[in-house]
Parts: sequence; C-alpha cells; structure tokens
Amino acid sequence: MEHLTNTGEILRTAQGTPEATLAASAELADPLKSWSRLNEVTLDPITLQRHHILTAQPTDASAPYDRLRTRMLSHMRAAGHRRVAITSPTSGCGSSTIVANLALSLARQEDLRIMVLDLNLRNPSLIHLFGLKESGPRFSVLTGHRRNFDSTCLRVGENLGLSLNATKLDDAAERLAHVKTAALLDHIERDFAPDLILFDLAPLNPMDDAIAALSLADCALLVARADQSTTTEIDAAERTIAENTTCLGVVLNACRFADMQGG
Repeated sequence: MEHLTNTGEILRTAQGTPEATLAASAELADPLKSWSRLNEVTLDPITLQRHHILTAQPTDASAPYDRLRTRMLSHMRAAGHRRVAITSPTSGCGSSTIVANLALSLARQEDLRIMVLDLNLRNPSLIHLFGLKESGPRFSVLTGHRRNFDSTCLRVGENLGLSLNATKLDDAAERLAHVKTAALLDHIERDFAPDLILFDLAPLNPMDDAIAALSLADCALLVARADQSTTTEIDAAERTIAENTTCLGVVLNACRFADMQGG
C-alpha cells in the first residue's frame, strides 16, 4: 500500500503573486449539456484496488490522499488557480498513481467538476491505472486519432472527465508546445467549466515533455519518492517548475512500487 509521508506539511506555501487564470473570451456554453455528451464509463473497484487507486470511497486508506486533496484545493482556490500539473523529478516516483487517487478523491465532492488529462504522451499510464480498455473512444485529441474532444473524453459519474491515451508519441514535447494544445484547454474551460483540471505529466528528466506542458498550468505539484529521489534532484525539479509556473508544493511518496509506465 502506498503512503504519503508528512501529510500535515505536504504543501509548501507558494511564493509570490500568481498570475490570474486565463478568462474565456467566448460566452460560456451550457456545461451540463457538454458533460452529458461525454461517453460514460464505470470503473471496476477490484481493478482500482489492484492498481493502488484507493479513493473511490472514503476509507482509512484514502485518508492521506483526501488530506492532500483538501490542502491542494484550499491553496488553489485562494490563488484563483484552476489547472494543476503533477510531475516528478525522474520516472518511478508514483506521480500517475497520485493523479488517479486525487481525481477520484476530488470527484467525491459532488459540487466540483474535475477534468483529468494524461499529458504524458510519451508513456501514458492512466488508462491502465483506471482499468480501461484501449478500444473505443479512449484516445486524447492530442494524439491525432480524433479531432473532437467530446468524442475522446470519458465521464465517470456526473463530474469526472477523463481524457486518456493508449498511443505513445515520440513528438510529445512538440505537440504539447503547439498553439492547438493551449486552444484545446481554453475550449475545455469554456464549454465544460471544470473547477479543476489535473495534468498528469511526464517526469522532468530526462526529456523536456513536462517542461513544454508546465506553462499550460496555473501551478504544479512535485511528487518525489522517498527511497529514490535525491535532494539534488528535488531541488533541481523545484527550480524548473518555478521557472515555468507556480510550484505549489512537494509530495514525498513513500511507496515501494512505481507506475508501470508513468512518472
């Protein structure tokens, strides 16, 4: 079982004044209609548990993630942030598992609308962690398989959207830096009015994919692994995040397993 250490001090206070969240230029569409168009799926609880996704229901096992959720949400609301990227210094830190657990924990708050985007285009893993098949509308519009976001995004319940990938891309950084990606995020905010958008990013090293995506986020959360990440790696990762967006804080993940493909 995965544990988060120092949960009382998981998030460090962000320094400086954050930039305002980008306002949609067009009139807001009816979000209820937009969400109703998404293909609904049901997640298998046994599969979730096998993949260490423990937050579908409030339990002792979900408590560390629930505390992280609440503290993160409090900081983001205070700063007017909506988009949060989650990354790691290197691979194997369990960041994708934390994204999945945060997503289900947040979705238990019925007054919130949550969107999850797997932006680790080079090594996507959320589709596996959630136990979803690779057939059907499971591919993000960013992979180029489909152009309509509504046909690629899945809905869990009434308030959780999942835009996942099964196809690995070698040109991940170039796609993330493309103006069309920024336009897609503006479309999501305008038509679906999510309260929070979670980006699952690649590790900051050795490739530059995560750096290309950080500028799309209002803030970022860094996941380090207790028995793997060095102080030098964590400090360097924090500096990289701070150069591109607001560093919301650091999660020390004490797990002894890693995502199969993700960060």
